Amino acid sequence: MAASPSLQSIAAHLPLDRLPRLTGFKPRPVSRAVAVPLAVALLGLALWLAGHLISPATIAQTSAPQAPSLTSTNGQGDIPFIGDPIHDLTVWYSNMVHDACNADIGNLKGHFLTPLDPMTDSTVTDLYGRMLVLTIPLITLGGLILGYLIMVSRTSGESTYTVRAVTPRFIVGATLSVLGIFLVSVLAQFIAATDLAMVQVSIPGNAVGGPDAWPASGGVFQVLQNAGFDSHVNQGPGNWNTGAWLSAGLLAAVILTFLQMLVGAFGAIERLLVLVGPIALAAYALPATERFTNAWLKLVLALLAVRFAWTITWILFSLQTLPHVQVGNPPTVGDTNAMLGLAAACALLMLLIPFGVIPIVLKGPDPLRPPPP
Repeated sequence: MAASPSLQSIAAHLPLDRLPRLTGFKPRPVSRAVAVPLAVALLGLALWLAGHLISPATIAQTSAPQAPSLTSTNGQGDIPFIGDPIHDLTVWYSNMVHDACNADIGNLKGHFLTPLDPMTDSTVTDLYGRMLVLTIPLITLGGLILGYLIMVSRTSGESTYTVRAVTPRFIVGATLSVLGIFLVSVLAQFIAATDLAMVQVSIPGNAVGGPDAWPASGGVFQVLQNAGFDSHVNQGPGNWNTGAWLSAGLLAAVILTFLQMLVGAFGAIERLLVLVGPIALAAYALPATERFTNAWLKLVLALLAVRFAWTITWILFSLQTLPHVQVGNPPTVGDTNAMLGLAAACALLMLLIPFGVIPIVLKGPDPLRPPPP
C-alpha cells in the first residue's frame, strides 16, 4: 500500500508562481460621507443593545405592581367580591359625554357669536394686501382706457353719454376695492357692539362673561359643562347629577359637533370673502359686472345676519335658564333636566338658523340698486 502524500510534497507541486501577487494592494480610505452614517448606525445599534440588555435586569429588580383587589366592597351598591362593572361603565360613559360637550363648547368660545374682524387677523390683512397688489394695476389700466375714451369722444352723442356715465361708477368701484377690508371690519364691529349691548341689557350681572368667552362662560350651555351622572352620588351643591344626562348630553354633544363644523365653515367663508373683496368690489365699475359686487355684499350680509340671529337665540334661551340656577348650582334634579332640554333645543335651533336666514338674505333686493329712471 502506497504512502499518502504529505503536505510538503503537495505544496511543492503547486504553481505558486502563477498566483496573483498581493504586494501592490493598498486599501482605500473610507470617505467621510460613508463613515459618518456608518458611525451613527453603529451608535444606534449600541444604544438598542444596551436598552434591551439593561431593561430586563431593571424590570426584574423592581417590584411588580399590586393587582387590584377583587374583594373590595367600598361604596354603596357594589356587588361583593367582584365589584360593580355596570356602575363603572356608566360613569365612564358619562365622563366621555362630558368631555365631548366641554370640547365642543370650548372650540366655539370667542368666535361663535362674534363675526370675524379682518383688521385683527394678521393672516387676512397680509393676504388682502397681496390681492391689492394684483387689483391696483388692473384698476390703473382701466382708468387709462376710460380717460382715453373720454378724450377722444365727441362733445355729444350716445357714446359720449355712455362713457361719461361710467366714470362715477369706476371711481366708486376703485375706491371700494382699496377700502373693502375696512368696510367688512366696520360691519363686523357693528354686529359685535350690538351683540354686546343686547347681552348687557338682557342678562343681569356678569352671568355670561364677556364676548371673548361666549358661549362657554355661562348661559344656556352651562349645564353641558357641569352635568354628569353617578348613581353613588346624590344631587347637591357643586354636583349637577342626573340620569337624563346619559341621553340628553349625548344628543347635545352630537348637535354641537355639527354646529362646530358649521361655524368653522363660516369662518373660512368669511376669510375668503375678505380676500376676494378687491376684485368683487372693483366689478362695480361696469354695469355688466355689477351683479358680482351685489352677490359679494349679499353673502357678507347673510353671514353677519346669521351671527346676529345666533346671539338673539342664545340670549333668549339663556334667560330661560336663569330661574333654574341659584348661585351657580341647580337645586334639584328637575332643574338640571329642564336645563338639559333647553341646551339641546338651543343647539338644534342654532344649527337650523343658517338654512333659513341665508336664503332670505340672498333672495332679497340688491344692495346696490341702480337709481330709478
